Amino acid sequence: MKKLLLLIAALIIALIAGFYAFNAYIYNEKQGDGNVVTSYRGTLTGEVVCLPHADTEGPQTMECAYGLRTESGEHYALDLSVLSQENPPLETGQHISANGLITPIEMLSTDHWKKYDIVGIFSVTDSVQML
Repeated sequence: MKKLLLLIAALIIALIAGFYAFNAYIYNEKQGDGNVVTSYRGTLTGEVVCLPHADTEGPQTMECAYGLRTESGEHYALDLSVLSQENPPLETGQHISANGLITPIEMLSTDHWKKYDIVGIFSVTDSVQML
């Protein structure tokens, strides 16, 4: 009888230890590599362009999703819907500087923007200056 009670106690201790080890593993997996990606406010300067497609194989559609190509060659989708003033008439080829919220592509929960070769979405909030 004593051996049976010791065996049951050892089994309960092993189950509890296993639960805590598994819980710690899940917690560490959810934490990722420590590089937290978040949106941030900033100013971007560049040229208004039609966003390039990520997949250039096969036929391409002719739609133009407005974006901004910075001097370093990075592309951002332009979102003017949250602009605090009237939307300026933008045309491809114009050089602008604007302030707003930059959302990295890793934060997006939709696949809609994956078809474009962009690093994020630039939501212009404050001003657009033509250069």
